[in-house]
Amino acid sequence: MSIDYILEPSPDYACKFINTKKSSQVIILYGNLSAKYEGRARAELELAPRIVITKPDGTLMIHESSKREPVIWNPPGSTFYALSEYGILIIKSVRPSPKEYVTIEVPVIHFIGAFNVGVSKSYKVHGSEEDLRNYLMNNLHIVEDGLKLISKEYHTQVGSIDLLCEDKNGNYVAIEIKRAQAGPEAVHQLKRYVEYLSNKFQNKKIRGILVAPDISASAFKYLRSYGLEFRRLRSTI
Repeated sequence: MSIDYILEPSPDYACKFINTKKSSQVIILYGNLSAKYEGRARAELELAPRIVITKPDGTLMIHESSKREPVIWNPPGSTFYALSEYGILIIKSVRPSPKEYVTIEVPVIHFIGAFNVGVSKSYKVHGSEEDLRNYLMNNLHIVEDGLKLISKEYHTQVGSIDLLCEDKNGNYVAIEIKRAQAGPEAVHQLKRYVEYLSNKFQNKKIRGILVAPDISASAFKYLRSYGLEFRRLRSTI
């Protein structure tokens, strides 16, 4: 297996490198950079050493030396490209809906590399419901591409929602997680969450997704009648 990388590349070389390989390989760049995010909010990063990771599905992430999550990112389905202006590498990423923009300026590039990285065909999850919550919180694409976490264990008057998210269309999504077969009570509880959120956020469309290794026939009947959704999570628990 060959790994394509270069140390201290010029902005022109790095620009060509990114645009050539972005659709087929994961790219990692380390350098001194600043960044801006514009969309539903605004954020700016001052010039400092950071890592940028891009993926063929459009994902773009900027990482610092602490915390698990990127400080600025755009999800799968975004598009990005590189250009070189006045001796500075510029990376632009656009998320189509809702519109979100990330602009990165890299005046000093220390390392850039491209890697072939595999994609799992299936997932097997072991552990408690808390383990599953943590796992899905960090792998929301398993439930649905484009989900963004709003809160873990979001407290309501009818209980705590395992994961409250926002989908790519700006809708709120209540996710109820079960480590074993889901029965009717899990569906009823999810329905209560959706009703609570619908009353609280009247300007938002609210979706409900039940995630479990399996679901009983009666529970699935209730699920369909309530307009809720089911995602099967492969599990050996």
